Amino acid sequence: MRRTATIALPVALALAVGAAFVAAPAQASTALPVTAATASSHDGNVPANVIDGSLSTRWSALGDGSWIRLDLGASKQVGSVGIAWYNGNQRQATFTVQTSTDASSWTTVVSQRQSSGSTTQLENYDFTDRSARYVRIVGYGNTANDWNSITEATVYGTDGNGGGGGDCAVPADVLNLTNWKITLPTGSSGSPTEIKQPALDSFQVSPYFVTANSCQSVQFRSPVNGVTTSGSSYARSELREMANNGSSNASWSSTSGTHTLVVDAVFDTLPSTKPHVVVAQIHDSDDDVTVFRLEGTSLYVTNDNDTHYHLVTSNYQLGTRFQAKFVVSGGQVKAYYNNVLQTTITKSFSGAYFKAGAYTQANCSNSSPCSSSNYGQTRIFGLTVTHS
Repeated sequence: MRRTATIALPVALALAVGAAFVAAPAQASTALPVTAATASSHDGNVPANVIDGSLSTRWSALGDGSWIRLDLGASKQVGSVGIAWYNGNQRQATFTVQTSTDASSWTTVVSQRQSSGSTTQLENYDFTDRSARYVRIVGYGNTANDWNSITEATVYGTDGNGGGGGDCAVPADVLNLTNWKITLPTGSSGSPTEIKQPALDSFQVSPYFVTANSCQSVQFRSPVNGVTTSGSSYARSELREMANNGSSNASWSSTSGTHTLVVDAVFDTLPSTKPHVVVAQIHDSDDDVTVFRLEGTSLYVTNDNDTHYHLVTSNYQLGTRFQAKFVVSGGQVKAYYNNVLQTTITKSFSGAYFKAGAYTQANCSNSSPCSSSNYGQTRIFGLTVTHS
């Protein structure tokens, strides 16, 4: 999983707590001792400044791809990194985070993203637990200039979010998946992998569909180079509503009965260049009717082909937990965000079903790099469907 939060530096150093996103308590994790900090370059503001416990000193280097490397002295289990950005309340820094056991072969654990731009305190960026001795932060400038400047950096140990653990083994232990199937960004071209019941009850595949947050949520990840369905140019890790204990497709009408979907979720990561991801949608026999769609920091409720039909918020911060809800009845769709009605769409449709997960709205033609390190990711804490 990946989340962003703000922590006051003295608290982070004294108590060594992990980050927590809005309304979602996280298990505490321990700050790991860093034995050395080195960098690709500096302007006199040396790399050692990021581990001196002071927000008044910094490391700075000019240029795309400048990096700073933290050495833990030996390989340890790591789960997140805290970064305090110089002038972080005035601009957004673009960066990636990588880990390594030998300082030679690197794995990207936080794909290219931006800081919040709202604080000078530590922001925590969480990733799937892994073994590493070195953690490297690679900078790509900021919204004001091409400088990369960090005042403090902290590496945290594991917090139980590594795709399992706790009292759960698979996503079906976290969410009731009785009447769902999962479509994955794997398989052959035009024919992505689908897992239905009863196999879904014991299924998970990392990193696309796994448990997270010590069994509090399920992680959905879909890369820009993933396999797509024949009817879409975008990959997905997404649940599709089923019926009869998963043996048949759900199919209902907007003019008969009341149909409700409630999704308790967070957006974790957006693809680069075209940072668009769908977390929940209503689909009819032809196409999507309406979806909750995040574009950068702007969250929209769509209406058919109008992707900007209703702006829910223009200031969504990655990692912020929220509730999205659709209620369909009497030829109308009511969309709620955190239990506040956002918009009502009047439309008659049939052959309908709900979907939820990570439907990345970018591919290799409009988002770079064209690799599995460039993806959209959500986590779902609660998922309920009712029909009456």
